[in-house]
This record gives sequence, structure tokens and C-alpha cells, in this order.
Amino acid sequence: MRDMVKVPAREPVSPGHVEDAIRELSFDKRTAFLKETQKYPCLRRLPELSKLADSIVASWNLEPFALSSRQWHRIPCERQIGLAFFDPKSKALSSELTVVECRNLSIEGISFFHDVPILSREVAITFDLEQEEREFLVVRLAWSRFSEAHVFQSGGRFLYQIDAEASLSETG
Repeated sequence: MRDMVKVPAREPVSPGHVEDAIRELSFDKRTAFLKETQKYPCLRRLPELSKLADSIVASWNLEPFALSSRQWHRIPCERQIGLAFFDPKSKALSSELTVVECRNLSIEGISFFHDVPILSREVAITFDLEQEEREFLVVRLAWSRFSEAHVFQSGGRFLYQIDAEASLSETG
């Protein structure tokens, strides 16, 4: 979520005023984080996103603020995640899990590296590689490209969260 503190020009700012503004923004940002992740409770366990919710992030973009559609900053995320192919009609996951490398993460979406092209518009990802019971986030892919490093990069928005038990297909 983009937060701005406006300070009138040529007015001295006391250190106490700045600290109060930071505390107020942090509280508002944590509240917004909890509200935004109601649909995706598994995101609340990720330390990368918790840090994002508890910090003030500065951004210098060339794009005008009014043209940006992002409400939350993306953060680098260098961790392995699981990817399962997802059938949107039957709401079933394939039983095979492919390990891919997370690239960027936000409360609204994700981007990741993978070795083979993805032919489906919707996939399911999990951060719970070490767990027996997994929660998956269904992602609608918005873009994909082949990089100079000879790997694919794809990204998209989170749609909803599902439990593996309720949706695993043994036909995968």
C-alpha cells in the first residue's frame, strides 16, 4: 500500500512529529495487511510479507502515481515454491508438484522462474514444501517471458486459497 506523509514546505519538522507519523502509518499498514490477506491467510505466515507490512517503503518511480495499478510494493523473494497445474473447471490440482523459484512477491500476486513453459492460464502455488498438509494459492497468470538466462519467468495475481486435501486430483 502506498503511504505518503505530506509536510508543508519550509516548515520545520520535529523528530517527534516524524516518529508519530511513522507509528501511525505502521499501524494503518498492519491493519490493511490483515484485511487484505483475509482471503489468503497462508500469506500471513511468510516473513517477507510481514516485514513489508511492518515497514515504511520508499519508492522512486518514473510512472505517475495516478497511473499505477499496484497498491502494495513487490519485494524480492528468493525461495523455492511448489507449483501444481490447476483445472479451473473441476477445481482440481494435478498430483504432481513442480519446484520453481520465487522471484517477487506482494500481497496481490507473485512472479517466479521455471524451466518449462506453462500452458495453463491458472496454476496453484504453495509455500509449504516441507509440510505434509499444504495450502495452495490459485494464480491467474498475466504474463510469461523467456529470459536471457534461458529460463521462463511468469507472474500473476492471486485469485483464492485452497487446501490440497479438498482439491488434489489423482489423475495428474
